[in-house]
Amino acid sequence: MPIKPKRILWPTDFSELSLHAGRYAHCFQKQFGSDLHIIHIVAAPLPPEMSVTLPADVPVTLPDSDLLDSAREALHTLIRKHFDDDKTIKIDAFFGGASSGICGYARDHEIDLIVVPTHGRTGLQHALIGSTAEDIVRHAPCPVLVVKSNETEFIVGEGPVNPSPDKC
Repeated sequence: MPIKPKRILWPTDFSELSLHAGRYAHCFQKQFGSDLHIIHIVAAPLPPEMSVTLPADVPVTLPDSDLLDSAREALHTLIRKHFDDDKTIKIDAFFGGASSGICGYARDHEIDLIVVPTHGRTGLQHALIGSTAEDIVRHAPCPVLVVKSNETEFIVGEGPVNPSPDKC
């Protein structure tokens, strides 16, 4: 059975490890002519009566809309920098839990493939930290490609996320 995803989801936390998975998502987008969705999930906000205290004991609160606007602008910057400013890429930023937000978005947008990074931790580190990638694999409504940081590349070359199609 040939697999040709029409809609690919790449959730990002803007880390280098996440950008590594982004190269895979972008190559699949190019190879299959898929729609690429890039999302960022902001941890659920604190109740209005609470504030976050920095180590310098300076209370900081940001309105919810400012957090989401900042995340969306960061996604636009990522697309400009790493995806040749591809205007066809769909972005979203919203509040929620990582794995439930990703799986919910995938269901709501009929995503065919989710591409996520993992640190590949095992043993005590895995038990203490948990694994968002594992939760996504368990609950996703579609196949999930989990990209490890030390994985052998099938993408030729290094550098920006936007390799030419012949390097995918």
